[in-house]
Amino acid sequence: MGILGVRTTSKPLIPEKPRPMSERKKAPEVSEVELCKIIKDSNLFPGFRLHEEVGISGVSCDMIYENGNELYTIEAKTLLNFKVLTQACRWRTVASASFIAVPKGTLNSDKTTIIDELGLGVIVVDTAPYYPHAYFGTGNNPFDRMCGFNYAEFYIYPTDWEFWKPCIDRLGENLAPAGSKLGKRSTTFSRTIEALKLEAAKHPDYNLEKLLNIVPTHYSNVGSARQAIIMYAKQGIIEKFWHD
Repeated sequence: MGILGVRTTSKPLIPEKPRPMSERKKAPEVSEVELCKIIKDSNLFPGFRLHEEVGISGVSCDMIYENGNELYTIEAKTLLNFKVLTQACRWRTVASASFIAVPKGTLNSDKTTIIDELGLGVIVVDTAPYYPHAYFGTGNNPFDRMCGFNYAEFYIYPTDWEFWKPCIDRLGENLAPAGSKLGKRSTTFSRTIEALKLEAAKHPDYNLEKLLNIVPTHYSNVGSARQAIIMYAKQGIIEKFWHD
């Protein structure tokens, strides 16, 4: 008899021993470059131009698809973590839509809820060797609206072309494949920011407007430059380098 007269089993209840790691099902090992290649081969954005490893002021975006009217960004990761969410959110307000791309099997309902709340799109990459392909996650196909389907809470926003134009104009200069982390090419925007940073280092007490009055930029006037740069700093696209 057990405690308080409750009969116990003759055999203690022992949890089943977990299977050794060698017997467990493992996710296929795949690199970010391979994920991006599968996305390219799947032709998810027909009629769009692809820009790979676009470097912008010290950061880069894995893939950018644009057609002059809309622009979509893709950040690919082999695991769904906060890093890829942060990277995708960086482009959320300057692109028509921002996607994360992850291997099939890394998503669940909780993660999907977080992604939806952040306003991000999802591209699922099936790495099966017999049929590797990529597809939009449920409710995340930006082209469904053209077919009259209901695409749930997925919305398309205006692209900030002033931000992206320097990168688009320099198509072909960067030959690094998407996902390789080699996209550190110089753009008009990045040169503007670097020049402002150099001047700010010489004059740490200068505010942004004063810096813009002494440093030539690619913007049409000081007012538009100040507004855009402050916005990009708030979004985390660039770091704040001036004194208020």
